[in-house]
Amino acid sequence: MTDYLRYFLILLSSKAVLISMGFVMITALAWLKYGAGSLSWGPGLRRSGAVNVGLVVFNGATLGLVLVATTFLLDLMQSLPHVPERVWLDMPWIIQAFTALFILDFTNYWLHRWAHANAWFWPLHAVHHSDTDLHFLSSQRAHILEWVVTVPLVAGAAFLCGLSVEGVAFLILIRELHQFYVHSGLDWSHGPFRHVIAGPRFHRWHHVDLPEAHNKNFSLFFPFIDMAFGTYYVPGPARGLATGFEDNPGDRLIPLLLYPFRSWAKLASVPKRKRSSMQAVD
Repeated sequence: MTDYLRYFLILLSSKAVLISMGFVMITALAWLKYGAGSLSWGPGLRRSGAVNVGLVVFNGATLGLVLVATTFLLDLMQSLPHVPERVWLDMPWIIQAFTALFILDFTNYWLHRWAHANAWFWPLHAVHHSDTDLHFLSSQRAHILEWVVTVPLVAGAAFLCGLSVEGVAFLILIRELHQFYVHSGLDWSHGPFRHVIAGPRFHRWHHVDLPEAHNKNFSLFFPFIDMAFGTYYVPGPARGLATGFEDNPGDRLIPLLLYPFRSWAKLASVPKRKRSSMQAVD
């Protein structure tokens, strides 16, 4: 498990580099698509960006919780039957990459869908949905306790499928850069490939605060997974549509960090017979 710890630490130290790469990539694409006016950050975007950077710092400082949880789960799983790494060795690189991304996305699809449907887990995931000025740094808006749950489960799925540590590191890198892209202000659908590779329009509809858009578009990379399970929803352009949810804590770092605990306290006060019927609406 020391290899996993080493790669996670490398990821943490590379976070600033990844954010810089994302900023340059999205800024260049926005300028090419919408012109110089798209490069101006108003007060709302500046507040949102500052809070998201604050969460990057806080989550980085508390990443040890994720490392402990992941290492603990992987240690428990060592004796379970799993695909040996050698199965991957003779595959062409492109097949390895697609298969690894599909494993990640399929696992994430069900975790993501559960996060929206479960009244107890939604308050953690809601922190990500609290951004009302969606932009590339919105991908970094997450509660550390959500990572404590989801990262070990995704790493466990990768282990069972025989992915190497290097393969997991590759998945993390690709996911980070792609999340910058799909959270950006670009309203690209990818045309004839819109059902194959997720673009910003697909993911923005996931964040849009309209009843018909709730609980849709859970995939990270492959919209055809949503199509297969009836959760695909892209009726048209999404640029400019409001994002967020009711009871949103907004762009305030401390209220965002405390939001799950406040929500859990409210849930705990609800009678058990009513609690079982509650679920997230976004």
